[in-house]
Amino acid sequence: MTPRLVLVEDVYGVDFHKQLLTKLGYSKDMPRIERIPAKECNPALVRKVKAKLLRLGNPRDAKILVVLDTENQEPEHVKQRVLIHFRKDPHLNNRIQVVTVEPKHDTWLCIGLGLDPHQCKIIPEHLIARSRGLKSYSKEHLGKLARYMDPQKLAKQKDFEEYLEAIKWLTQDP
Repeated sequence: MTPRLVLVEDVYGVDFHKQLLTKLGYSKDMPRIERIPAKECNPALVRKVKAKLLRLGNPRDAKILVVLDTENQEPEHVKQRVLIHFRKDPHLNNRIQVVTVEPKHDTWLCIGLGLDPHQCKIIPEHLIARSRGLKSYSKEHLGKLARYMDPQKLAKQKDFEEYLEAIKWLTQDP
């Protein structure tokens, strides 16, 4: 079986994506989801990803999806900061996709909870806290609240559509 790996920015993103993929019907065919092992601009990224892939199987057959927040930067710029390192590796160059979340994962959570998409792109943490009766929002809520999301509410978001296409690519063999 092809080793499949989803890399996300932080530990809370791991739980978030597990919940999201379960809701999308991938619980039986769940790819391995881990925190990205180095900053996306770090040259050690490829070496560390290969080490992770060795634990999963043959790195030459691997498929990797990296999911990053844009943090209001140009999505293509964010993608290229990762892809530049993998282009140098002849085995992984064509086995990686990068998807960006605009501007951050909390936005998807906010929209998935049924809150106003436009406002979610500006102040997701505030909207989530207010709607859930939280004193304040912290990153740990990302994974905890994902189970209450409705992924269908994200269907019209361009970045989420790209994510769905990347997940489809990731889960298909070879």
